[in-house]
Amino acid sequence: MVNESAEFFSKPLISLCMIVKNEAENLPRCLASAKPFVDEMIVVDTGSEDNTVEIAKSWGAKVSNFQWCDDFSAARNYSLSLADGNWILVLDGDEELIVESESWRQELAETSEVNAYGLIRLEANVSHVIGGFHGRIFRNLPDLKYVNRFHEQLQFADKRNLKFGRLEGVKIIHYGNLESEKVMEKAARRNIPILEQMRSESHLNFWLLDCLGRKYTLIGENEKAAECYAEILDKLSPSLIDGNPPEDFFWIPTLLHFLGVKYFEEEDYETARILCQRGLEWCPNYPPINNLAGEIVKSLGFPLGAIAYFEKCLQLGQTGNYYIGEPFELSFLTTYPAYNIGCTYWEMQHPQEALAALEMALAFDANFTPAHDKIAEIKQALPSMI
Repeated sequence: MVNESAEFFSKPLISLCMIVKNEAENLPRCLASAKPFVDEMIVVDTGSEDNTVEIAKSWGAKVSNFQWCDDFSAARNYSLSLADGNWILVLDGDEELIVESESWRQELAETSEVNAYGLIRLEANVSHVIGGFHGRIFRNLPDLKYVNRFHEQLQFADKRNLKFGRLEGVKIIHYGNLESEKVMEKAARRNIPILEQMRSESHLNFWLLDCLGRKYTLIGENEKAAECYAEILDKLSPSLIDGNPPEDFFWIPTLLHFLGVKYFEEEDYETARILCQRGLEWCPNYPPINNLAGEIVKSLGFPLGAIAYFEKCLQLGQTGNYYIGEPFELSFLTTYPAYNIGCTYWEMQHPQEALAALEMALAFDANFTPAHDKIAEIKQALPSMI
């Protein structure tokens, strides 16, 4: 036992493992953010044509090459094989590590039960998205590897469950989506072909089907995107009918909301209603579905019932007791339900209550134009109502 402990503490605590290609513009920011908090940096290059490799070496990283084979897991697992640390930190070249509390290293050194940690990943210059965790810190164990060619996921060889924890004071900022042309090029030339190859070999799960649909939408292939969502709804149908949630539940709340909005806007209220009904049964504290349920109930002519759903969103925001397993807009806890309450009260001819709710919406977001417009409409109509 003494020898094992000595070996543990003599090894590097944290190894940064990265796979990169043509990240010369982003890599210095990424490595600068991580270097003070890791014990070694491993950068695996998958075919850069710029000076990515030279930059990585200049920061003291151990650099290795990997022949790209349209398989993110293969590249990730190769990077893991080069790591000596007890823990692995995974970052992409267009990400930045933000450390607000340095005690996280001590927590890793002392923990015994948790074998992976999820970190919040924020989009640069976007402050209105909350929730969603990415498993980026995990033990360096021989039987813990990545699976799936795209949107690779950690998995034990015997498929037993990972014991996830959450590190406070550590998060990731992602800059990639700021380069829209580059993102579209990657979607068309790399990501869609990989996903379609996976689709031809076996059925994609819900998350990957949605990913494929969104990438088709990004490049303007709307018919192909529609095919993806038709397939998703078809796969969801048995669960929607019998009421049992899909075994692979990740991303289901997001999809139920996305599809619910789609059918609601198409005035297919029956499909939108069943999507919301199951969403509320399976994930009752997911704010976007509560807000959508209110909009559907309101459209069906039940304003008081609608207000109850909107108020539930506000309550979730006040208590913090909402589902954070998947990302969503902060406005679903604040601005949107307050605005919807105002609009509903106005339709009920209760102007004072409507104005109070709309002012609440503006207190959350002073630049929310729909609330300004609705307040102007109400004030203009008030003299004729007196």
